[in-house]
Formats: sequence, C-alpha cells, structure tokens
Amino acid sequence: MDILKELIRRYDRHRIHLISGTLAFFFLLALFPLLIFLNALLGTFNLQLLDLIQSMEDLIPQSALDVLAGYVTSIASTSTGLISFSLLATLYSASIAVTSLIHSIHMAYNQRSHRHFVTTKLWSLFFTFLIGIALTSSLVLPALGRNFLTFLSQYIAISESVIVLWTNLRWILTAAIITATLALLYKVIPYTPYKKQSIWPGAVFSLIGWMVVSLLFSIYVNNYANYSIVYGPLGAVIALMMWLFFTGMIIILGAELNNILDTRRNKKLSVYVKVSDHDIEDED
Repeated sequence: MDILKELIRRYDRHRIHLISGTLAFFFLLALFPLLIFLNALLGTFNLQLLDLIQSMEDLIPQSALDVLAGYVTSIASTSTGLISFSLLATLYSASIAVTSLIHSIHMAYNQRSHRHFVTTKLWSLFFTFLIGIALTSSLVLPALGRNFLTFLSQYIAISESVIVLWTNLRWILTAAIITATLALLYKVIPYTPYKKQSIWPGAVFSLIGWMVVSLLFSIYVNNYANYSIVYGPLGAVIALMMWLFFTGMIIILGAELNNILDTRRNKKLSVYVKVSDHDIEDED
C-alpha cells in the first residue's frame, strides 16, 4: 500500500501525465508510417497486417481499431519510395518519443542524463529499433500458429509435438520479448549506485499493467464512452491517442516502481550496516 501511495505521489510530482501526452503524440506520428513499412514487410512473408491488427481487438478500442484497419486497407498497394520514406519518418518520430522516454526514466530516478547528447541519441535509436522489433514480434508471433507450422513442415522436419508446444507457448514468448525489452531499457538508461538494481519488477508491472489498462479502456470505450459524439470524426483518433497515452504512462510508472524498490532496499541496507557497526563497538 505504501508503494502504491508513493507511485501516486510521484505521478503528480514528476508530471507523468504531461510526459505521457508527449509520448502519445510522437507515438501517433510514428504509428502510421510504421504500418506502411510493416504492411510491405509482412507482405513478403504472405502475412496480412490487417489480420494481425484485428487480433488485438481485445486490447484496442474498436473505433481506434477501425481507423488502423481502414488505413492498412488504403495502403494495400504502396510504392517503394513511400515505403522508404515511411521508414525514415517512423525512425524520426519514434526516436523523439524514445528520447522523451529516456528523459522520463532519468526523472523517475531523480537524475539528469549523464551521457553526451550524441550518446543519448544513439541509445534512443538503438531502443527505437529494439522496441520496433518487439512490437513487430508481438504482432507476428501470435499469428504464426498451427497452420503456419504445418505449412512449414512441408519443407522442414517439424514434429507434431513441436507444433503443439509452439501453439501453446507463442503468447508466452511474445510477453517474454516485450518484458525483456523493457527490462533492458530500465537497466541501461538510469545511472544507479545500487549493486542490486531492480529491473524486472517494473518490466513485469508494465507488461501486466498495460494489458489490464488496455483491456479496461477498450471495454469502456466500446460499451460506455462514445468519443464520436463529442469529437465527431476525430473521436476514433482521440481514442487511439488515449490508448497510446496509457501505454506511455505505464512504461514510465514501471521505472518509478523500480526506483522506489531500489531506494527502500538501500535504506534498509544502510540501517542494517549502522546497527551492525554499533553492535561491534559495544562488544569492544
């Protein structure tokens, strides 16, 4: 309960809602060029991006899902030049979002960036690629089920037991990739003097929190809130931005949670050392 209170206090003190809004804006700028690139990439493997997006219907509000599906349908035949431009646009917008995310993680640890501007940019580009791979994997891996492996078994020897195992574990593998990416982000970005740095609690919290919040927000928008009444045709885009807002917020709160746990552990160790030294002095 104390950890929850501290998270709420930090949410206000570090103005996480403002940073999450910034992340949502740049995530949105990067999203549509990313869809163009993914549509072309997956087309080479005979995978339909539209089917992969529809598989996320439980986590994304239906109105926002319709926007993404309509956009993917409209870019079915995209020129090579536009694909190249979309990749550059995605990298530019996403790297700005990741740079903002890096600064927010530093803020969670009450520190300023200790790296040179160029080094920070290189790290932001690295994590942009890494997060892009993780997102692509999260879309593609669940779609690669029994039918795909059965087709692949015509060319490569794959036993039935392997097909059954993969069908059951592909969702776990997807979650593991996303969690590992977040853990690496929480490990590399902040500078901590702690020998035992917390990274997994925040990563697991972010994964589970994002799934729960996305599910609840999707249920709320689909059944209770109609953004189109207030915002008209922009209602679906507003719902999509709100979903991206919650995504950024959960990632930042994961870093805050890790710092809270590190601080508490460090205080306990300090008290233990002081008490031990006092006992030694009394014995002398």
